Amino acid sequence: MQARPDIATTARLLAELGLAGEALATAASRDDLLGALSASFESRRLRAELARFPLPENTGGADVAAWQRLVASGRAAAEIVERWRTRTLPPAPVLVASPLGVACLADDLLPSTWDVSRDLVVLIGAGLEPVAAMLADLGQARVLAVVAPALATYPPSATVVADIDEAGHAVRLMFPVPPERVVIRSLDGADPVLSAAVAEMVHTALCDLRVHANTVQAFSRTWLEQGTANLDAIARCPSVDAIGDTFAGVPMIICAPGPSLAGNVAQLRAMKGKALIVGFSHSLRPLRAAGVVPDIVLTVDPQDVRYHFAPGDLEGVGAMVNGVTVFPSLFQMGAARHLSLSTNGALDHWLYQGFGGAAVVPGGGSVATTALSLGLRWKCDPIVMVGLDLSFPGGKYYVDTSCDGATHAVVSDDGKVSVNGWSDGFRKMKAAGGPAAPRERLVELPGWHGATVPSSFMFAMFHRWFCDTAKRVTAAGGEGTVNLFNCTEGGSFIEGMAHVPLAQVLAGLTDTVDIDAILDRAMASIDPEARAEAAKRWRTKTVKELRQAARLAQVGVAMTRRTDASIRLAGIERALSALLARHDFVAMVAQREIAAAIDESRRPATEAEYLAATRTLLEAAARTSKLVSDVLAGAGGQDHAC
Repeated sequence: MQARPDIATTARLLAELGLAGEALATAASRDDLLGALSASFESRRLRAELARFPLPENTGGADVAAWQRLVASGRAAAEIVERWRTRTLPPAPVLVASPLGVACLADDLLPSTWDVSRDLVVLIGAGLEPVAAMLADLGQARVLAVVAPALATYPPSATVVADIDEAGHAVRLMFPVPPERVVIRSLDGADPVLSAAVAEMVHTALCDLRVHANTVQAFSRTWLEQGTANLDAIARCPSVDAIGDTFAGVPMIICAPGPSLAGNVAQLRAMKGKALIVGFSHSLRPLRAAGVVPDIVLTVDPQDVRYHFAPGDLEGVGAMVNGVTVFPSLFQMGAARHLSLSTNGALDHWLYQGFGGAAVVPGGGSVATTALSLGLRWKCDPIVMVGLDLSFPGGKYYVDTSCDGATHAVVSDDGKVSVNGWSDGFRKMKAAGGPAAPRERLVELPGWHGATVPSSFMFAMFHRWFCDTAKRVTAAGGEGTVNLFNCTEGGSFIEGMAHVPLAQVLAGLTDTVDIDAILDRAMASIDPEARAEAAKRWRTKTVKELRQAARLAQVGVAMTRRTDASIRLAGIERALSALLARHDFVAMVAQREIAAAIDESRRPATEAEYLAATRTLLEAAARTSKLVSDVLAGAGGQDHAC
């Protein structure tokens, strides 16, 4: 439930903040340290609440003079707190030696505005256990301790991790309500390199969470509608799981459309039948221009990327591999074969529920990351990357022969990167909907040839995914380890991959493989008609259950307005949960309401506030259940050729 600012609540909070400020000033003047600490913590709580209830644009008819006095007292309290925070304290090792010192350190640790139910405290190393315990007593819900396991004496309320990577994983689990504020602290004398690395990892993990949340918000409705429209095609065509291990040990060459592709793409002509050549919709035209016919064209973007294809581009291509939520026409592009995969986990694997065999291939947010995940799933070896610049040398964004070959990156004076020169096809695609191309922060990445190369925030996120994945693969060691090569010969350096010229790797690929025969066996492994019929039955059953869920949620909404609501709501909530548990994908179109409701549930609340939050969540359940059932009911049963 989003906070609904009302003037009475805001006025109460301002009045209480003013009193807390006066109490802090009085206690400080009397050297009453306990009283001052208590008032400081109270003012912090009130300021966090006020941050959730912004000052209204008008006073709604309230006494203007009285309102101005409340605002002034709140601002005065904030000034008192800031003066209090400038006092000199003993070193942290001295403070942790006494309970009062621990309280002072906890107070100094937290900013003047802090939400104990949501915000994150990260403590590095041993010695700060008493601070963690004090914070837990104050209601701090999220404390992350980065410390060697042998030294882990932190209280059970803290999440203890052993290293930087574990810290990143722990932060990424703070979904769907990520922290808004983070403080990181270690005892004086702690390793500054470790502290800086932890801070960078936490910042990166939070960026990942926010990007994921924004992606779901932007595309959830599109995924729902297009996935449903693709349901019959997905049923009638095999998933990538139908390949099994038949590509195990077969070399895979992944062709991204970066500027460097122009330098070595022609070498791939000789690899037909010796390696599985994988292109993307955006790199298909550059491959064809160089006389290279890919075996696989992979597309996962939910936008209408048909402008990437020119007549004849798919002639001779072994198969199109489409994400289940791609623009529906991509399953009707005339490719010899179609296969499907799920790239967004719980957000789209539900499309396989009617006939089983969900092919979840987790990617890192791009078609290139999905391609590497697919190669690893198929046990291809080696896996070779070309055209994967993840940077824009001289401003160049794509290889010239791409349909967007004229695009170029421009860095403004404020360090932001924007991309200009998009094709007419791209502009038409964006005019039909979807998020606009953003301005991003300029980032420097290590370069393939040494030094650094210019990149963007999103490219840097993909780069980190490739580094993490490559290090994880190579760390496995032993027999069966996949060899990963970055043969882009330009762009960024990807730690964990071998960086050698493409010609050097291709010289060792001499065995031949009948790729078409493998694809034909995959196509023959399913019964399209039986799967399509099963999908139809699942759709009918799901529509019925979701309409029942919508009606049940509406009854619950009405119930929240009754005096005996708390008792009778429990049964409705249990029944609704049981229904929706079978269809968890429904929640993807209500992420904001769910996150807000979870956020509210973490806070103390009166019965009226609890019922209001419950009503908002039930309203979202009713709305989304009806929406999804209507979309499913309207899905056509057209035949799709594979």
